[in-house]
Amino acid sequence: MLYVVVEEHSGILLNIYRCLTGDGYKIVSNQFGKRAGDNKTFVKLEIENGTLPLPPELEGKLLNISGCEDILYQEPTAETGETANASGSSHSNEQLKEKVAQVAKEIVANFSNVGPVVNNFTQSFQGTNNSSIVFMLGHQVGAMIYKKDYALGKPLKLEKALKRMLSQAISSFGKVSCNDRMISIDNSIFCNTANPNSRCDFTKGFMTGFLHQSPTTKEAKVENISCRCQGQMSCSFEFR
Repeated sequence: MLYVVVEEHSGILLNIYRCLTGDGYKIVSNQFGKRAGDNKTFVKLEIENGTLPLPPELEGKLLNISGCEDILYQEPTAETGETANASGSSHSNEQLKEKVAQVAKEIVANFSNVGPVVNNFTQSFQGTNNSSIVFMLGHQVGAMIYKKDYALGKPLKLEKALKRMLSQAISSFGKVSCNDRMISIDNSIFCNTANPNSRCDFTKGFMTGFLHQSPTTKEAKVENISCRCQGQMSCSFEFR
């Protein structure tokens, strides 16, 4: 069972459905409830198709929906205060969102220094499953960079968007090559075999957030098919 702690406002359930069904999940029922102690609203979702726990990138997408405050896989009965969230972090979700938003603004303001900032952010969650948190950061930064530097141009179809915009936007991440619907990054600044905790979570989040800002690529899906930290030659991504 999947439980999403939410703020009550119009459209929140529809946005959750869109996010999950867009990744192939089938929801057979939903039920709203109140968490004991803090009286927070949650929606209980019965999933027929799709595995739980959710993949980290999907957790990140859900947490980026306005009004989604936490993701749980057991009945929410916490009294008050900090609880273990979907990523296993001891941070409250509101504190987490505030920190992500703050770091995202810092990165966009000095994008040439993206590597050290992201790596320091990742290290601050060492010991937890930080994939969804780092994906969330990347997603926000990608969306902000698109709005800042690329939104004024004519919306491009996926193949052209990858070659003309996304490849340029991530040029500081490593040596980028683009072929049809695939992008590869040699010597990614976020991934290396010496640090097993380094992964492509930020890069995948960035690509997803970037592409989803354009009306012609808002449905694009990003699949990470290889990663330097796992011993492959490059970090590669397929798009569909």
